[in-house]
Amino acid sequence: MIDPEILIFSIVKMAEGVKGVIGDKGSKAVLRDSGRHAGPKMFENLMGHFPETLPREDAIARTCTLMQELGFAEQVFKQDKQVVFHNDAFTPAMEGDLANSPLIYFLMGLIEGFVQYLSKEKLTLEINDVQKGIISFKYS
Repeated sequence: MIDPEILIFSIVKMAEGVKGVIGDKGSKAVLRDSGRHAGPKMFENLMGHFPETLPREDAIARTCTLMQELGFAEQVFKQDKQVVFHNDAFTPAMEGDLANSPLIYFLMGLIEGFVQYLSKEKLTLEINDVQKGIISFKYS
C-alpha cells in the first residue's frame, strides 16, 4: 500500500526540484501549464466524457466539489470570487515561502484546466493567500 503522506512529500519535492533545474519563473510557468493540461485529462479519466457545457461559475463550483472529493483538501469551495482550500494536502509538507512554490502554480493550473474543460471558458486565477492549511485563489 502506498503511503499518501510520502506521495505528497514526493510531489512537493519534485516541484522544488523543477525549480532548482529551470529556475523560479520557469518552474511556475511549466507547472501551471502542466496543470492546465492535466486537469481535462484527469477529469476524463476519472469521470468519463462530460456531455454538457456548464456556465463558468457552475464549472468552478463543480471543480471545487471534485477536488474535495479527490482529497486535495478537507474543504474546497468558491466564495466571493475566490476558490478556497481548507486543510489542504500540500502546504503541511511545504517549507519556505509557500505562495512562491511551483506546486501552488500547478494547483492553479489544475483548477483552470478543470474549469475550461467543463465550461469551455478560460479562467485565470491569482494567488490570494497561501499558508499552512489554507490556500485561496481569486478570479474575476
